[in-house]
Amino acid sequence: MDHKHIERHFRLKNLKRASQILVLGVLLLLVSGLAASRLVRDKNEDFRSSPISAEGSRIENFTYSASGSHRWDLQAANAQVSDTLDSVKLTLPNIVYYGGLGGAIYLTAQSGNLDKKTGFVTAKGGVKIRYKDFEFSSNDVDYSEGSLQAATSSPVSLNGGNLKLTGKGLKLSVEKEEILIEQEVKASLFDVKWIDSGRKLPM
Repeated sequence: MDHKHIERHFRLKNLKRASQILVLGVLLLLVSGLAASRLVRDKNEDFRSSPISAEGSRIENFTYSASGSHRWDLQAANAQVSDTLDSVKLTLPNIVYYGGLGGAIYLTAQSGNLDKKTGFVTAKGGVKIRYKDFEFSSNDVDYSEGSLQAATSSPVSLNGGNLKLTGKGLKLSVEKEEILIEQEVKASLFDVKWIDSGRKLPM
């Protein structure tokens, strides 16, 4: 074998080895690139999903009933339920409390919170309480299942029949079906019928 054939033989051998190294390098780059992109994607997905996990689950047309001797029912347009299922943020809650004397007390609001562990309900924004022919309005009301009492320290107003009343602070006993307005009470009567002295005034 002459010199030219030997040189050609080694040149081909070197080219073959170089091509093998090149192919191996390309494969390594592809594999490492795919692994890196998958790792980054997984991290991004974890980052995006963590706030959702922290906030819990969103439920449309949420309902909840507290059973027992003093039952009450709750409905809301939607609710955000925590992962522990104990805390619920409510949108447009509508609550019915069944009084101890057989009456019903209706409460509506713009938003609210339900703590299932403690039995506390907080209603906020345009709170309306309807009981028989009376409607009470306030900015916020808190209800305790333990004391069976709804209360607020905010200004309140009452409309019912021929009576209009304003004040500050309210306590409502679900068991006794009694409502107490605590401070700065002002009342206005309409269409009062005059009667003889010593008789009760009908309203």
